[in-house]
Order: sequence, then C-alpha cells, then structure tokens
Amino acid sequence: MNIKEINYYALDYNYFLKELSNFLEKDIYKNFPNEFIDFKPFLDKNLLTIAKDSMLAEGKRIRPLLCYWLFRNFSLENNSLVSLDIIEKNNKKLLDTVTQVAIGIEILHCASLVIDDIEDGSSERRGKVSLHLLHGMPKALNAGNWMYFLALKQFPAVSKSIAIETLFDCHIGQAFDLSSNDDFINKKYFYADENTRWSFYEKCVSLKTGKLIQLPLASLKKILNISDTDMNLINKIFNSYGIIYQIFDDLKNFIPELNKNKLYEDLNCGLRSAVVHSFIDILNEEEKELAYLEITKNNFKNFFLQHYKKIQSLEKCYYKASYLLHINSVQLETIQINRELKEYLSDIIEKPFDMIRKNIFSIIQVNYKLKMEETLSL
Repeated sequence: MNIKEINYYALDYNYFLKELSNFLEKDIYKNFPNEFIDFKPFLDKNLLTIAKDSMLAEGKRIRPLLCYWLFRNFSLENNSLVSLDIIEKNNKKLLDTVTQVAIGIEILHCASLVIDDIEDGSSERRGKVSLHLLHGMPKALNAGNWMYFLALKQFPAVSKSIAIETLFDCHIGQAFDLSSNDDFINKKYFYADENTRWSFYEKCVSLKTGKLIQLPLASLKKILNISDTDMNLINKIFNSYGIIYQIFDDLKNFIPELNKNKLYEDLNCGLRSAVVHSFIDILNEEEKELAYLEITKNNFKNFFLQHYKKIQSLEKCYYKASYLLHINSVQLETIQINRELKEYLSDIIEKPFDMIRKNIFSIIQVNYKLKMEETLSL
C-alpha cells in the first residue's frame, strides 16, 4: 500500500484503544494490593464500572494521539510511518513507556470530565447520560477523584511531578471557570476593552484546557530526548490549540444537531463562553448595559437567544477560531518534520472540529440567505 493511502491517525487511534482496553480488563487490577482481591466484585460494581464507563465512552483521544505523534517524530526518525503493531524490538520498550504516559493522560482527562459534569450540573457527556446521574453523585464523585490517583500511578518517575503540576494548574483554571458568573469577575471584565477581556478568557482556557493538551509534550520531553528548541516551538502550538479547541467547543454548545440536553448550557455562566465574549464585542454601550443587567438577573440566556445580534456573534466567534487555526497551521510549518507527519498532526488538531465548522457555517449561511431575501422583498 502507498504511504499516502495509509491513515496513521486511524491506525494509532485503534492501537491506543486496544492498549486502553487491555489496561482496563487486566492491568488495572495490578494497581490494587493483594488483600483487595477478595473484594474484586465489589470494586468492579462500585468503582471500576464507573471509571470504565468514562474511559471507554466514544471520544477523540486527542492527547494519546499527540503522544504517539511525538514518538513517531522524535524516536522513529528513519521510519516514522511504521505501524505501531510491528514496531522494531529496540523501540518497543520506548513505545510501551509512551503508551503508559498516554493511558495516564487519558485517565486524567476522563476524570476531569466526570468532575466537570458534576460541577456544571451537566446531564449529558459524549451523547450519553452523565455518570453522576447514571451511578449517583457520591459514587461518580469518588470514582472521578480516584481516577486522578490511578492516572498518577501510570506516569514514569521522570514525568510524575509534571502530571501533578498540570493537575494543580487545571484546578486553578477550573476555579476561574466556575467563577465566570461571579460579580467580581463580571464587574472587572464585562466592561473591559476587548483585548483585556479576551486575555482573561485565554488565561482561563490555557489553565483549564491547554495544560492537559500540553501534558503529552511536557511528560515525554526527557523520555524522547526532545530538544529545548523543539519543545518551545511545539509547546506554543499545543497551547494555541488548547484555546482553539475550547472556542470550537463553546461554539458546539449552540448547535442543536451536536447537542441534546447541553444546548445553550453556557449562556447562564457569565463570561465562560467565547460566544458570549464575541457577543459583548459587537454590542453598543446601551446594549451592554442591558446585557449586564440580564447577567445579574440570571436571565442572559433568554436575552441572547432573542437578540438580533446572536448570529453575528456566532459568526465573529467562528471566524476568530478559524483564524487562530490558520495561524497555528502556519506555525506548524516552522517545525522540521516530514510532510506525512505534518499532515498527521494536522489531522489530530483539525479533525475534531470538522462537524462543528460545517454546522456553524451552515447557520451563518442560512442567516445571510434570510437577510438577502428580506432585502430583496423591500
């Protein structure tokens, strides 16, 4: 088969799912002391079932794929496009370590989703009922917290402190996110200039979302012997990607086809959503006063959905995300890697946004069509 015809994104995705499934079926039990063996049915029912439901739910697996991309780029220089299933023996041990890190990072990510759904009161995750509604709040909360510690057990000693620092930063970011409807935050940033307000948004996102996306690089730097120069270049790209990812995720909250019970969930959360920031950007002073009043009354959702500038704000947000994605692609060209690996990284970075971009662009087109019809009818 021609190299160009091989989808390494799909191959590595399936390779990771196989390794993750093996871990959840067998290796996970190695984390328990022998005295817990007699309690296996109890642990399966009250802890592991919840953890497995979280980790086996359909997902994009972005962070593990970034681990494999880094492995291919920095450790398989002479044969970077070989299938991971037939990796040479001298690289197999290193691949196993990379997989160990990838599993640890994915557990951290899945744990954060369990806790995030509890904190946000979300009823749905990845198209299914949220785990705290399915299994009950106490068990889901306990399982989510336990998964953080399970994840840390998977990291090699050289990366463990990095994972701990990442968790520390993520929780600070989540504190900002949960306070996005706080009076102090609203008063400080709602009337701030556009750059100041967006800087606040990006700082929150960099901590809450970006740190976990940068974790593959930080965790594998010493393991894969990545130079400081390459580290700085790629870290900048991954950090930008974290912001882009969150903006597109915020846009997804406004697409009925991609949401069921979570539609418009962010609209009563103050300055949490990039769409809300884009909306404020295009309001005049009088409209800002009205919008701020509705936020304080916890009625911003209705105000936004009835406002004539709502589609314009979606459009502004969409083009901001698209522009940042373009800039990231340009930055990607500065990395000295072969074309196939650039395309692979581009797939990891851009594929998750395909449906969001398609649906948002469709909403914008329909709006322009309606405006054109109104103009022609005058």
